[in-house]
Amino acid sequence: MPRKTLPLYALSVFEVAARHQSFTHAANELFITQGAVSKQIAQLEDSLGYPLFHRYARSLRLTAQGSLLLGYVQRGFKVISQGVDAAASLAAPLCIKAPSCVVRWLLPVLQQFSREAPEWPVQLAGVHEHAVSFAREDVDLAIVYKPQKAIAGNETLLLVEQLTPVIAPQLLAKTGQPLQQVADLQHYPLLHPSHDRRDWRQWLASRGAATLEYRGGTVFDTLDQAMNAALQGYGVTLGDVSLLRQELAEGLLLAPYGPPWSSGYAYALALRPDEKRPGVLALHAFLLDQMRAVPMPDSMADERGQ
Repeated sequence: MPRKTLPLYALSVFEVAARHQSFTHAANELFITQGAVSKQIAQLEDSLGYPLFHRYARSLRLTAQGSLLLGYVQRGFKVISQGVDAAASLAAPLCIKAPSCVVRWLLPVLQQFSREAPEWPVQLAGVHEHAVSFAREDVDLAIVYKPQKAIAGNETLLLVEQLTPVIAPQLLAKTGQPLQQVADLQHYPLLHPSHDRRDWRQWLASRGAATLEYRGGTVFDTLDQAMNAALQGYGVTLGDVSLLRQELAEGLLLAPYGPPWSSGYAYALALRPDEKRPGVLALHAFLLDQMRAVPMPDSMADERGQ
């Protein structure tokens, strides 16, 4: 029988009636009358040219043809259902979770992906937390922040965190104090990206200035908040040179202390270990390609390539 003439609705009625071995029970499941079920089956048998049921006074039994056809019909409707679900998944937004400080780099990249692959809309969740649990969270991809040595098998290194003090030029001009030696920091308010102030403590130790007082100043919940405050001229913060690449290039922030310090932490792109969906894999590959295309200092490029 040509595909365009297949009586799909009648076949679906047949599948229900065959499962129940009853037109009455089939009618109850389909919310139609018993007479409508009987009519659909009769029309289907007429179209096929062979009987599907043996009809008895109080029961039904599949004919040999009906029993054989039932298996094919059930497999066929299962495949159709899978196809409908797969097609629907293409319309659902791909959800990516990322720390808020990465959003300044990630947002234009996602906009470019949307222009090149409009069939896969993307939803971005900017959060303060740095880890992901795919078993508990309804996200497709995640950018995680962790020690570089702890990056897992389903995670790909994006960038190594490299920190250096940054300051808005207007604050430097307003204060009128040089910012060349580490000791010069005492003339400026310090901004802390974390409550434990570990970033400044560790950076000062790396510069041999562990005794310099650093505990004063404003404390923030995230690196992103501290970098935004520095941009507005509220103080000096340790900022990530990759996340602030545009601001440094445009002179919105200055980095007066030379080569950045590697904290040992990194940002990685996490993917479900068994992920096979085309849209998620396409976004994953696009993000990695975009990051690899970003020029960076030689020291940083060497670490990312390891």
